[in-house]
Amino acid sequence: MKFIYTTLIIFSAFFNTYSQSKATIAMSINQVKKIYPNMESATYEKTITLSRTENLYGIEGEWGYRFKNDTLNWIHFDKYIDEINDTNFRNCLSATRKIIADFTKVYGNPDTTITGDTSFIDPYQKKHWGYDVIEAQWKNYNGMKIKVEFTFMGGKGEYHFLVKINYFDKNYPYYD
Repeated sequence: MKFIYTTLIIFSAFFNTYSQSKATIAMSINQVKKIYPNMESATYEKTITLSRTENLYGIEGEWGYRFKNDTLNWIHFDKYIDEINDTNFRNCLSATRKIIADFTKVYGNPDTTITGDTSFIDPYQKKHWGYDVIEAQWKNYNGMKIKVEFTFMGGKGEYHFLVKINYFDKNYPYYD
């Protein structure tokens, strides 16, 4: 029984984290719909965005797949957390580190890794404008730019934790 339980945990962790690698930049909308059926759809001007929710290491966020001219040109995951405390900070940091480790297994070592302040600074005890916590970038994996980041956003008394993943075409100019 213990073996079955352990196998189930490993199996679900693998698919929770690696499921994103199934869709890639430049796929058609029909190809992505075959991989992820039953996604919600929104249209704005000449773009279509499909979306679905997923839990990545305790971070329940939303994936978006944006298409222009029936071609996938942006994949993103984000989760904003408004309850600012040390526990949520640690959960976001831990999840982001695990996502970076998993992506490193799939995409190789990041081209850039930036580690900012990885300690929680309570903005109600010590005022600040937010800060970058951790980020990893792959600049050209099979024609894609990939960025994983955790940011403590802040300003004018409003604060959020933001865990974000972005995939762009390698020629996308506003990556950094």
